[in-house]
Amino acid sequence: MIASCYGMLKISAPKATLQREIFVVIDQTTPVDEPQRKALLQDVVTKLAPETAITVLTFSAFIGDRYADQSFSGMLDRIPTQDERDDIPKVKLKDLDRCLQAQQQFATTKVTEAITGGFGKPTDSIARSDILSTLKEISSNIIATSPARQKDVLLISDMLENSSITSFYAKNTVKMIDPKAELAKVSGTGDFGGARIFVAGAGSIVTAGKKQVETYRDPKTMDALEAFWREYFTRSNATVVVFGKPSLMGRF
Repeated sequence: MIASCYGMLKISAPKATLQREIFVVIDQTTPVDEPQRKALLQDVVTKLAPETAITVLTFSAFIGDRYADQSFSGMLDRIPTQDERDDIPKVKLKDLDRCLQAQQQFATTKVTEAITGGFGKPTDSIARSDILSTLKEISSNIIATSPARQKDVLLISDMLENSSITSFYAKNTVKMIDPKAELAKVSGTGDFGGARIFVAGAGSIVTAGKKQVETYRDPKTMDALEAFWREYFTRSNATVVVFGKPSLMGRF
């Protein structure tokens, strides 16, 4: 939670509109190496701005303590215009400026902690990955309800469903799927409220020995995986902007 500077200083808050909300959704079964973790974190923290909210969520298989969880959520205050600054007493204005600067630093620290702590330690011992059910839950209950003018979802996941619904795995690698046949198995999608989707990590594999191994992934197989998810998100009132296989390459 990010406390409002206006509330703390008892200053009448200027009318604000939530311009953008960023949702960072981390699949803890997905292997993400250190360089990619740093790049993704940098992508996010540079987007923190006034009238921007951010929510960090993690999920994994529904095993033990692994489940969908919201680890951080907060919004940055709007910067007052010059006319609004003129109406604020000088003593309080100095305090407000200091508070707004500290708020930005606080948000950066907390978001960094939430994202860094959100990355799991995936192993081949996690037999399930309930991506579809998780996305349906968080999209309708959290993302669609956001009043933000723009909703951006950074989904860090291998996008390899492995549940009672279906499985996108075969012999420790990505299975060639029939997108239409797989979509027919999905009994209802969520509602992302018009969000833009940025996927990072698609097709990443954890193999025996609990290490991420670079295995050959046939382009046609990955294209089929992408086709499935693009159609899924279209049906879920969202648009895929980037489908990183696996890297976003700085396009968030």
